[in-house]
Amino acid sequence: MDYDKDFFDDSMTGLCAALCKIAGVEPPQCAAPASASLLGELHDAYGDIAPDRVLIYNPDAIGDWVMDKYIDKFASMLRVAPIRHRFKTVFPPKTPVCFASMYTGAQPETHGIVKYVKPVVTIDSIFDAYIRAGKKPCIVSVKDQSMDKIFRGRDMAYFSEKYDDEVVDRAVELIAKDEYDLICVYNERYDDAIHVTHPKSRKARHALDCYAVNFDRLANAVNEHWQSHDTLIGVCPDHGVHRMAIGLGNHGKNIPKDMNISHLFGFVPKRV
Repeated sequence: MDYDKDFFDDSMTGLCAALCKIAGVEPPQCAAPASASLLGELHDAYGDIAPDRVLIYNPDAIGDWVMDKYIDKFASMLRVAPIRHRFKTVFPPKTPVCFASMYTGAQPETHGIVKYVKPVVTIDSIFDAYIRAGKKPCIVSVKDQSMDKIFRGRDMAYFSEKYDDEVVDRAVELIAKDEYDLICVYNERYDDAIHVTHPKSRKARHALDCYAVNFDRLANAVNEHWQSHDTLIGVCPDHGVHRMAIGLGNHGKNIPKDMNISHLFGFVPKRV
């Protein structure tokens, strides 16, 4: 893999329909076809699964090259979610653009966010699809960040918290209450760190450790409180990152370091 030249083939727009398909939900109207390779990898690992609970952890700015370089920091995630699927995110690789595509399955020109702005997405999304299917989705995010704002206006729950740790506190509470079929949990510490330092800085590496700790808390809550459910767990970042000539980290270019990402998936069968 040449991190400066090679782009992954599978578009992240195929994730939305894949998540819907395995959960028995009709995909959003504008969603790209489900990623056949992702569905195949999940089938090879777990057979014909039909999870009634889905937990998606959305850590900001984890490029595939970052995961490779610091793979030890992702060890606990890979134990729970060992299926590593490589996607090419959408352009421009900016947070609201990418999350809008991740959860609608549509390209930016279709969902309408083509730069770093945070309007409400008005086209069909995975959250609308879940609601139509009689299921309950929710979003838990840092207040005023992209995932907190762009999917507003649906008949669903939104939880806006101060920062990453508080987001995970709330998500753990929601898992324990066992009321939601789809929980999407957004954290941003690594993205914040790379913008004021660079992707390999001590501050950035500490942020990766924090992501790992927060994911462990979520996975432990699933193991404790969702024992009566079949659960799909995903780790789904939005875009990658590169270091600029001036030294700081950034993202937004049509380069593999910004566009190539890895998503992790695991299946936890019910035990009671």
